[in-house]
Amino acid sequence: MTGLVDAVRAKVSSGCIVRRCGARGCSVNMTGAPQPNVLVDMDCDDLEVEEGDRRCDFMFVSDDGDWVVALELKRGRLDASDIVGQLQAGAKFAEGIVPEDASVQFLPVAVHGGKTHKTEREQIRQAKIRFRNKQFNVKMLGCGRQLNDILK
Repeated sequence: MTGLVDAVRAKVSSGCIVRRCGARGCSVNMTGAPQPNVLVDMDCDDLEVEEGDRRCDFMFVSDDGDWVVALELKRGRLDASDIVGQLQAGAKFAEGIVPEDASVQFLPVAVHGGKTHKTEREQIRQAKIRFRNKQFNVKMLGCGRQLNDILK
């Protein structure tokens, strides 16, 4: 579906749209990311979410490939229950801003920079994030890596 980016822009405050994907000492390199795209800062106060609701850090949406990517960034060690909850909240938000008739590729991503125990990594990889009544495995990406490394 073309126009996915425009549909999302119409539902999100322009103050929540950013160019860089980085938080708390961890970032994702957006060089070469599919175009056109929109990157939503999920911590933006102008987003229509209920106070106290969990959120992932960023939502990437692109017309090229019809990508909808929920991103949770952590500089240090990962906590599986925390990451999964935030990515699930991102999926719920995406369901509200992506047109229902849009056929999209949803991808939940945990971006990390610290050493994480093997058990935590396995719990994260085996977790299922629900989006539109389908379940998706969480992908992992190192801080500073390109988003394109996992959009394949």
